[in-house]
Amino acid sequence: MAYRRAMTPDRIALQLYTVRELAAVDLAGTLNAVAAAGYRAVELAGLPPAAPGELRRLLADAGLRSVASHESIDLLRANAAAVADRLADLGCPQIVVPSMPPADRLTSDDVRRFADDLNDLAGRVAGRGLRLAYHNHDFEFDALESTTAWDLLLECLAPEVELELDVYWAAVAGHDPVALIRATTGRVRSLHMKDLVADPEPRDAPAGDGTLDFPAIIAAGRAAGVDWYIAEQDEPVAPLDDIGRAYRYLAAIAGS
Repeated sequence: MAYRRAMTPDRIALQLYTVRELAAVDLAGTLNAVAAAGYRAVELAGLPPAAPGELRRLLADAGLRSVASHESIDLLRANAAAVADRLADLGCPQIVVPSMPPADRLTSDDVRRFADDLNDLAGRVAGRGLRLAYHNHDFEFDALESTTAWDLLLECLAPEVELELDVYWAAVAGHDPVALIRATTGRVRSLHMKDLVADPEPRDAPAGDGTLDFPAIIAAGRAAGVDWYIAEQDEPVAPLDDIGRAYRYLAAIAGS
């Protein structure tokens, strides 16, 4: 099956975890600033508590739409129905599990059970019209017995569970993001687009400010059918300046 979707500016989103400290003080003002930086879509994470109706109103007032939300596996295990109801009320179409807790990756059997949980959750939230994905860090690529957690996830996850590849963390783990995208065509449907700077330890930076080959990443994403290119930083230096630089760079190379 052929997959092709160009990265156009309207396919560039922002992971709101990047502006979490600003949002904690002024959520409405922060969302307006995100829109002023050029974004029209966001991924939810790190926000202060807000009822779905209130958050939906704030996003609409800023001209933003939510394309996914990071939700912990612990929260989903405790009450997946409540998470699904909240996001369905918000009009957010996807749940992304942002990490694998240490207790779920002690052994290969632990990772297999974690994958089984994701498969089960994907089926359960599909009834509310939601999709499920998993987001990587670097530890998934560490040796685990005779394999890695990443390879086990690829082996055990049902096709319905999508992957959100964080290109920064993949590179920190010593892997080429382009090769990983090509190896998972049809499964990676969103990319976290933060750059890598070695200074001397690895740190993240706005896309275009580091060493990653984003034109090649975008080209691989287009061929693999990636839907969303999501700017993010875990530790931004100046959040609003950083998200603006990331958007301008990604928009300038859209169509690469």
